[in-house]
Amino acid sequence: MKRFWKNTAVRAFAAVLAALVMGSLLSVASRAKTSPFTSAVGLIAGPLQGLCASLADYAKDFAAYFRSSAALQEELAKKDDELAFLRERLAGYDDALKKLLTYEKFLELKTENPSFQFAEASIIGLDAGGQFATFTLGRGSLSGIKAQNPVLYGKTLVGIVVKVELTTCTVETILNPHVSVAVYETASGEIGTAETTAQLGQQGLCAVPQLPRTTAIIPGTLICTSGRGGIYPKGLILGTVTDVIDDDQGVSAIALVQPAADFAALRDVFVLIGQ
Repeated sequence: MKRFWKNTAVRAFAAVLAALVMGSLLSVASRAKTSPFTSAVGLIAGPLQGLCASLADYAKDFAAYFRSSAALQEELAKKDDELAFLRERLAGYDDALKKLLTYEKFLELKTENPSFQFAEASIIGLDAGGQFATFTLGRGSLSGIKAQNPVLYGKTLVGIVVKVELTTCTVETILNPHVSVAVYETASGEIGTAETTAQLGQQGLCAVPQLPRTTAIIPGTLICTSGRGGIYPKGLILGTVTDVIDDDQGVSAIALVQPAADFAALRDVFVLIGQ
């Protein structure tokens, strides 16, 4: 390398190149009326200043975006809180509406039977099988409830109380094979006993068996309590006849009945504690 720089031609070329660069710098300086050093610095600093300005603008934009994003997140959080509040209010309105409908149906029965005494109760538990054959109410003996009290939804028969604790009671519904109710068909006046089986109960049906083969009961007619036996007052609606079939021996007819109570939708009922 030392021998390279000792070459006369190389040193002459380097001197010429240095002179040209210096001349260029002087020329720029003379036109800009600045010193050669200042011009040289300007040549280098100019692009750096532009880059710094661009970075500053980008930083400002990023900060503005961050601030707007944070504001947006805060606004969304407020909207979520408002939505949760409105949903809670709506759920409260739904519960109040269901209560109102329950009382409207109860009021009609109470008007027709002013001597009846009732205890309102909410369903707090269903039977494990999920077939609505048994459920638990959040009222018990402290509310005047006793075993054998009928359970109603308006004028519709739901079931009967079979077990009572201080603050709860157990109800067997008309879909329970243990329950039987004296009934009559409103169009023909024919009487019978409504009951169910495990198989029919799973289908959500009751039956009035042992009817005469010549029965006048037809699908679409109404089955109500007859009042016989003294447990259930007369005139409570049990359900609607869906079909009339022969029994297995072919000696009598069976009326299949769809209960009027919508067990899946029941939330509040009334227990008839006095007649």
